[in-house]
This record gives sequence, structure tokens and C-alpha cells, in this order.
Amino acid sequence: MPRVEITGWSKGLQTVSCIQLLHSSATLTLTEAKRVVENVLGGKTQEVHVRSEPDAHLLVSALAKLGAAAHIRSAP
Repeated sequence: MPRVEITGWSKGLQTVSCIQLLHSSATLTLTEAKRVVENVLGGKTQEVHVRSEPDAHLLVSALAKLGAAAHIRSAP
């Protein structure tokens, strides 16, 4: 299962939209998605799982548009 690592954010991060995006794209509950965004805002790197490689690419792109820094994490 592909993983997306969210490493930071820029000024103007659209937090509510990020939460909604993570909820729908990474199959997190709203509570889990909110916690991920809060942790990123607090300076912690967060990792989320997505269903497929194309979904991971779409999520990284969408997060970038919302003001989050993210990349696909390669498998160990």
C-alpha cells in the first residue's frame, strides 16, 4: 500500500480542505485526518496510506495546492 509523507506546510495552508482531502483520499476518519493536519502544523512529519500509486500522486498534488509539503514514500 503506497504511503504519502506530509512533511510541512506553508503560510495560508487550507486546513479544513486538507482535513477533508485526507478524509476522502487516505480513508481516514475525520478525527484522524484532523489529528494529522494538527500534527503537521505542530512541526511533525505525518505518514498516511492510500489505496494505489495513482491515488498517492493525486494526493501529493492536491496537498501541494492546499499549501502542504508532501511526497510519496518509497517502500523499504
